[in-house]
Parts: sequence; C-alpha cells; structure tokens
Amino acid sequence: MALKPPRKFVSTVRDLIFWFYAQLIANSAGFPDNYAFVMSRYKKLKSGEMKWSSSIRDHLIEWDRGKVCVYCGSDKCLSLDHIIPVSRAGVDPRVKILLESLDNCVWACRSCNSKKGDRDVFEWYGPERVYEIPRLVMSKFLKLSYRLHEAQGTLDLPDPNMDGVLDIYDLGVVITDLILRKSGRK
Repeated sequence: MALKPPRKFVSTVRDLIFWFYAQLIANSAGFPDNYAFVMSRYKKLKSGEMKWSSSIRDHLIEWDRGKVCVYCGSDKCLSLDHIIPVSRAGVDPRVKILLESLDNCVWACRSCNSKKGDRDVFEWYGPERVYEIPRLVMSKFLKLSYRLHEAQGTLDLPDPNMDGVLDIYDLGVVITDLILRKSGRK
C-alpha cells in the first residue's frame, strides 16, 4: 500500500478505510501503484457501487492456508491473536463483542503473538513496516475498523486519536479506551 490518500477526497475515518481497502484491491489485482485504478475502486466503495469481500471469504482464505501463523508462517505453538487487542474495548459492550469476535482473530505462533503483545498490528509493525502487514490481516482489520467506528458513531471523524493527522493509526481507535489512556486512568 504505497499511495498516500488524497487529502481532498479522504478526510474522515470512513474515507480512509475505503482508501486503504481500494489499495488492497489494487494490490490483489496486480495494480499496486496505479492511482487511477485505486481511485476508481475507492469511489465505487464510497458510493456503495462496490462492496468489500465478506468475512466468510477471509475465513475461507485462512482455512485454505492451513493452520499457520499469519505473520511468519510457522505451524508450531499456535494460538489466536486479536488484531486489535481486546484490552482496548473500553466500556462500550458493542465494541467488546466486536473485539472478541473471530473477525478480529488470526492464527499466530507464540513468538509472534508474544512480540505483538497488546498492541494493534500497526503499532507492532510500525510505520516503516506497515506495507509488510499480511493481506488477510489488513482485510480483516479494515472491515473490523469500519464496524468498530460505526458502533461508536465515529466514522465521520477527521482524527479520532487526536494526534493532528488522519492516518492508519486512527482506524483501530476505541474512543472510550483512548479517553481513559489520555486521562491517565488506564
């Protein structure tokens, strides 16, 4: 995912999710740096003319791969990793249900799961490695982020984590958890 979102089109969480999903589609289609292709998919997603793949498709991809760590490919000492940590659920029970769902889980080996800890996948990979995040993880993260922000009523916010920029780090934000962290109560 190499193309920066155009600021004149991408100004809310909803827009950013569609932009990154459009890039995911472009990468899968073999057009990762084709701005026109990404933009056309973005506009179709945003207008509702195109829908993203179902969560069932993501689960089928996992089954086809077999039971291996999504991050390193190991088949030893596997457990379920929560892409967005359940510890971030805050106080909203709807958010907790989303974060505890299989839509937020992938297979990970003990080593990768331990290294990731209670960070979301973007915090763990960091800005320099964000483009190495496995496609399946990115797909699940974007769909879950949409549902998470929809439940919180934050899809149309311009900067949920309040750091002055709308970027990928805004997508996994649970507002009540963020407020608790910023207030020092967590």
